[in-house]
Amino acid sequence: MALSDWFLLAMVCLAGAASPGPSIILLINSVIKDGRKAGVAFGIAHGLGIFVYAALVTSGLIIFLSVAPWFSIALEFAGLIFLLWLSVSMIKNSFQKIPIDETDSEHLSVPLFEYVRNGFLIVFLNPKIAAFYLAIFSQFLDAASNLEYKILMVVTATVIDGLWYILLTFVIAVPKFIKFFKFSAKKIEFFLGVVLLLVSFVLGINITLTFL
Repeated sequence: MALSDWFLLAMVCLAGAASPGPSIILLINSVIKDGRKAGVAFGIAHGLGIFVYAALVTSGLIIFLSVAPWFSIALEFAGLIFLLWLSVSMIKNSFQKIPIDETDSEHLSVPLFEYVRNGFLIVFLNPKIAAFYLAIFSQFLDAASNLEYKILMVVTATVIDGLWYILLTFVIAVPKFIKFFKFSAKKIEFFLGVVLLLVSFVLGINITLTFL
């Protein structure tokens, strides 16, 4: 792959990673609650979710979603339920009188696995991400594309996505920012939960309209 082509691919992948959505909401909430470790775990898992769909696209296995549309629909419904559950959990947690540590304590309020799970599932349960990478990669793939070429594309998409969320983690976790965030942590968690709930309703309406 020519350097100019790779740079164009990288920029498009970065634009996709940087686009606002539920992932940003979950990342912010993760960092506010449990700091850099939670954010980094979320970012790595989010990148692994991108890896799955990028690998399916480059291998041609993504055709399964078009051959078996029920699978894509099932993933969308599962993703909607997952978002609803997360939003309700965030709103519920915002009313709990549990003090949030304002120091750099190593103690986590929840197991690190929960942030890994959230980071991966927020991607995996959104088959529209597959359509996004199919549209991108189709501009760079042809019959002559070899395995190394495809691996480079998958690695580029995975690394850029993961690094973007890790970078955001360190920005959010800047001492001056995190001190303010933690001071208003419950209010912020409630607000983020409500936003995520609204996003869930919009997604639910869109999914419903596909059946009409």
